Amino acid sequence: MTRKLLTGFAFAAVMSVFLPAGAGMPHGPALAAEGNAGDCEPARWSGRLAMGPGMGMMRRRGMGPGPMQGRGMMRGNVVRHRYVMMNGIPAPYAGKTNPLPATPENIEAGRKLFEENCVSCHGKGGRGDGEAGRELDPPPADITHVLGRPLDRDDFFFWTISEGGEKLKTDMPAFKDVLDEKRRWQLVLYLRNGLGR
Repeated sequence: MTRKLLTGFAFAAVMSVFLPAGAGMPHGPALAAEGNAGDCEPARWSGRLAMGPGMGMMRRRGMGPGPMQGRGMMRGNVVRHRYVMMNGIPAPYAGKTNPLPATPENIEAGRKLFEENCVSCHGKGGRGDGEAGRELDPPPADITHVLGRPLDRDDFFFWTISEGGEKLKTDMPAFKDVLDEKRRWQLVLYLRNGLGR
């Protein structure tokens, strides 16, 4: 009996990692209030429900905060990361590479743009701990969590900066109408070559 129980728990744990949030699980009235409860949409991927109802691994559901609430093992918001893992980088941005060389001048220009436009939410070190971001839900992303990992790519950062978080139901503003393309690429250079170095 104990072996069957342990096998069941192991299967449930593995499936919670590979299935979309809440797939195959009943949806309660609290979820229905957020929109169409049967859809797997980015709004449901925020820290409120990232591991499915009752899993308690993120925030405001199930067993409580858990180790990954905002600043734990996976600091900040994982909405964009999850979106890309499920859908890839959107077509207009997928495969783009930075046309600017990683010169000290371009990286310094990107650093200044980061301080002017990003530090208030993402913090000076890019960890999602800026003063203005403390009350946001989901919280600002920890940019340093992406560095050195598979999403540490030009197209990921350029898309993120250009489009912001409106479609993902986060508060990050879109910068495509605020910063010209050259300045957005300089910001990408700073994130990939200067932040945390």
